[in-house]
Amino acid sequence: MLMLELLIFPKTSAKVPLSTGVGLTRIHHAIRINNLVKHSRMLNTKKPLTKQEGDITIEQKGERDSSSKDVKNKRPRGRPPKGKNAKQVVSPKLHGNSNLLDKFTDATSYLQYASYKLLKPTSSVFMGNLYELEVKNCLEQSFKIRSTLHQGGSNDKGIDINAIWDPTSVFHNENSDAPIEKKTKFEIVNSKKVKPVLQRSNQVLKLFVQCKCFDTSKIDPKLIREIKGSCQEYFKKNGNSAIFMVASTNGFTRTGKEDFDKAPIPLIYFKFSKPRLVNLKKPYDIRSWEMGNLGGLYLNPLAAALFKGLDWIKFTNKLLSE
Repeated sequence: MLMLELLIFPKTSAKVPLSTGVGLTRIHHAIRINNLVKHSRMLNTKKPLTKQEGDITIEQKGERDSSSKDVKNKRPRGRPPKGKNAKQVVSPKLHGNSNLLDKFTDATSYLQYASYKLLKPTSSVFMGNLYELEVKNCLEQSFKIRSTLHQGGSNDKGIDINAIWDPTSVFHNENSDAPIEKKTKFEIVNSKKVKPVLQRSNQVLKLFVQCKCFDTSKIDPKLIREIKGSCQEYFKKNGNSAIFMVASTNGFTRTGKEDFDKAPIPLIYFKFSKPRLVNLKKPYDIRSWEMGNLGGLYLNPLAAALFKGLDWIKFTNKLLSE
């Protein structure tokens, strides 16, 4: 009965004392709060709604359903797939076996390889490889080097061509009729003893070649130091049974020439011109190129002592005149 009387009692701020000792205003406020609690319970009879934060849905604790797991499993892993309208680069068809193109041995096969790989003819890598292969071809054809290995690249350790060379098969003995004197068996050059190839039982040398396809640069002391460092261990173990050749489009700087002559290993300077593209429309055709030619040969004192008695100067002049 007390509750019914309070519900129909008008709103007032006056304090009317009751027998219970509680103010009427406080009881009225308590009744309004009780009604609000009942109303909120009626609204919460359904399943609690999820909270939205941007595009991310946060589920109530304990209310996660299996659909969220399915969405997680369908998430892409790694690189997203290309769309249907994405442009695809189609490589040109090979002219021959693709396995053979990976092992180019001359300028013709290298141009086929470059066409397949779409290498730019103006790049330094393209021109460097073409130059090395032309130097290799000239040494094989004119100087009869054999067991040739082209190993040019970023990890070649300063050696582009590795081969076996018997200089007596190319250069002839200038004094074939003259007997060999025992007193002149060794040559003293730069405080080192050098035994000429003609006076050896084994006349085969190990040949190391480094190619430098320069535009304007020249052979400087830095390059000579690199050459000495790359082959120093081999020369220490095997003495003068090896020789190093520098093939370059340009000559020496003044200090580079001095260091070249004072080097403690036999060195040969092999001047070879740079290949030139004549037909720009067909850069991968061998007929579009004007290949390099031999421009000269120079031996430092140690190499000259090693080739003493051989007509390498006469041979080189004859080769240049052809």
